[in-house]
Amino acid sequence: MAGLAGLAIQKGYKVTGQDKAYYPPMSTQLTSLGIKVNQTEDIIDDLDKCDAVIIGNSLSRGNKTVEYILDKGIEHYSGPEWIKNHILKNKYVFVVSGTHGKTTTTSMLIKILQESGKNPSYLVGGIYKDNDISYKYTSSDYFIIEGDEYDTSFFDKRSKFIHYKPDVLIINNLEYDHSDIFENIDQIKKQFHFLIRTMSKNKNIIYDHEDFHTLSLLSMGCWCKKIPYKKIKNINNVIGDHNLKNASAAIAAAEIIGIKKNDSILALENFSGVKRRLELITNKNFILYDDFAHHPTAISASIEAIKTKHPGKKIFVFFEIRSNSMISGAHKNKLIDSFSEAEEVFIYCKNNISWFHDSIKCKIYKDLDTISSKIIANIENVDIVILMSNGDTSYIIKKLNQL
Repeated sequence: MAGLAGLAIQKGYKVTGQDKAYYPPMSTQLTSLGIKVNQTEDIIDDLDKCDAVIIGNSLSRGNKTVEYILDKGIEHYSGPEWIKNHILKNKYVFVVSGTHGKTTTTSMLIKILQESGKNPSYLVGGIYKDNDISYKYTSSDYFIIEGDEYDTSFFDKRSKFIHYKPDVLIINNLEYDHSDIFENIDQIKKQFHFLIRTMSKNKNIIYDHEDFHTLSLLSMGCWCKKIPYKKIKNINNVIGDHNLKNASAAIAAAEIIGIKKNDSILALENFSGVKRRLELITNKNFILYDDFAHHPTAISASIEAIKTKHPGKKIFVFFEIRSNSMISGAHKNKLIDSFSEAEEVFIYCKNNISWFHDSIKCKIYKDLDTISSKIIANIENVDIVILMSNGDTSYIIKKLNQL
């Protein structure tokens, strides 16, 4: 929503907003934009003064502000619907989708098009480090957007990406996630299939030909061009097998508009990465990475990538159980195994998790100070610390830097 707010400002709209909480890096972006933020779920005066409200998908019926908007008949949209009507019209749209790697692949594609002089508009689900921002609107024909499969809003239960009308759709991979809205992987595939049914024969799908669920999805029916990508074995500056796949998908997408493979590789050799995607954080005591991983596949991929980059180093992991899927235990059978390459794991969760049981390697805590103290107490035995959370990690970073 912070990126959407930035796009709206670039299009000439006056923007204010409200939420129950704001976290870096998006809170920092909102402040830099000069957007008035109201940290409350109560009804605010701005609602009666506005022309329209964009309602985020985290809000439900029963929320005071939602009920007020409905009672007063205030014009309102979902974020994706507003983007379709006010941002994507007359653009050639790249939509980057899949369970893992959306933000990184989106950012890689932005880098390739920028280096090729295409000056694309974009909207990313994180902070693109080359520009230190999550959005940009330009006069370019091209728009690159992250296509989330999560539902659009309380009044539109279709996946967000249904609204984006892709000319090129990247499907990185498909796995079960979002247990709060999907009961199984087949329900996720159905949403992707609904999207594919909207794509004409001259549109394009870039996909991993080794991903079982993606192949199963395409067998349900596909009427546009199917382009499997081949993983490039090595790109300087790209860490990890999963990121090489992300890069290969972005390169294949760029080839559709005439950008040569070698030119894309050269662009990615200067890729700065994405904030909180294996982002290297300054720390004098050990190598510290901040990562957004919150699914077992992403966890193991990130640890493997760091293990490969730093062979023989001892890795400690801080992991926060925060997503609805994790809290519910949807991934409990795979979680512990995903940490197999780490020496010690500190799991943090504010909620009571009945399904988790401590092991020799993995223990659960409710207090960040305790975790940071234990990591610091083991400083002689740790070379690398990876922080993994889809929430705010600024507090534990600060604590680990105080020694």
